Amino acid sequence: MAGRLRRTAHLASLIALGLAAGGCAILLAGVAVAQESGSAQQSGPAAPASPAPNQPGFIDAVGRWVQDGASSLKSNLQEAQDKMGKLGSQAREATKDAAGAVVALPNTRMLTAHELCTAAQNGAPDCNAAAVTFCRGKGFQTGKSLDMQSEQKCSSGRFLLEGRAPTSSECSNQIFVTRAMCQ
Repeated sequence: MAGRLRRTAHLASLIALGLAAGGCAILLAGVAVAQESGSAQQSGPAAPASPAPNQPGFIDAVGRWVQDGASSLKSNLQEAQDKMGKLGSQAREATKDAAGAVVALPNTRMLTAHELCTAAQNGAPDCNAAAVTFCRGKGFQTGKSLDMQSEQKCSSGRFLLEGRAPTSSECSNQIFVTRAMCQ
């Protein structure tokens, strides 16, 4: 992941420099056209040019703006990379701690399941009851639902042949417990 962020930062820097170079080329072409049209309109002898002090112009300002933007982007990407690294290590530690806590519980197992969640009195799926049913079927006393999956069950595939979306009377959503912690 760190390599991907570095490549992204490098690519963003290259794009910014390319845009700056293209913008400078367009500006220089516009200045050249303006100078040509200005010199064509002047009639008579040209006044001698007095040496002007070295003042930063528009092109210098655009160059600094692009360079500052690229530096800012690079530092922001570095900060994001550091934060993602910290989050990843925290997540790894939390996972280790949780796995250790589950292993430390006596007679506790995480099992893969496919148990239908029945409807509760309020109409919502009761996946805890499905997890208990599943765990009891495996010889445990109780269980808790860890993961669930929603599936669409259709009475027929006629809507597919007709090339249309199914109606609610043709298909219903069912929720299954896919992983349970049994004790």
